[in-house]
Amino acid sequence: DAQIYRPYSPVTVDSQAAGYFELLVRHYPGGEISTRLAKMSPGERAHFRGPVGNAFEYTASAAPRRIGMVAGGTGVTPLWQVVQAALADEEDRTRLSLVYASRRADDILLRDELERAAAAHPDRFSVCFVVSEGGGAPAGGVAGRIDAAVLQRHLPQPSEDGSGVLVCGPDSMLRALCGPRARDGGLAEAARRPPLGGLLRQLGYEDWQVCWL
Repeated sequence: DAQIYRPYSPVTVDSQAAGYFELLVRHYPGGEISTRLAKMSPGERAHFRGPVGNAFEYTASAAPRRIGMVAGGTGVTPLWQVVQAALADEEDRTRLSLVYASRRADDILLRDELERAAAAHPDRFSVCFVVSEGGGAPAGGVAGRIDAAVLQRHLPQPSEDGSGVLVCGPDSMLRALCGPRARDGGLAEAARRPPLGGLLRQLGYEDWQVCWL
């Protein structure tokens, strides 16, 4: 039988969850893996493999810098890992800003956790929720879709020293922001990381400043 797998990012970080990890999985109707997980009962076992390598590895910074993040749907989970790791380190001087797109306000994952983190660290972390349907965004958010104006307002400018942008979400969002070849597949580094294009290139970001997860 063919083996089916899906990559998931834990919503816990090793420094705060020794010996276990937690996943946030959205159940999609017809989704092969999410349906299987949704039908499981406590005590049943599932097979996991990892960790899976990624081109981005977060490291703390003793010098001031800004990292912007753009997420769509369940793409918020690896970015939440970055937020937790950064804010847990009092010596880290990284400032983080997150633009998080969802269809409806009820679809926003980790909303409580993100809002608590922003309230507890107003000088280091901010979040802007972008909601495209269903009556508007939460306070301080944006009703509509991610566009150049939203990104310019909430992400670090390309000219800022040490600035960078992380992007994670559906393929359609990645390609709009990072270019039509983003997440094109392939095992070679050059195949997985084609030159930056899309809206972020139009705003002036360079290849080395943007990483899609």
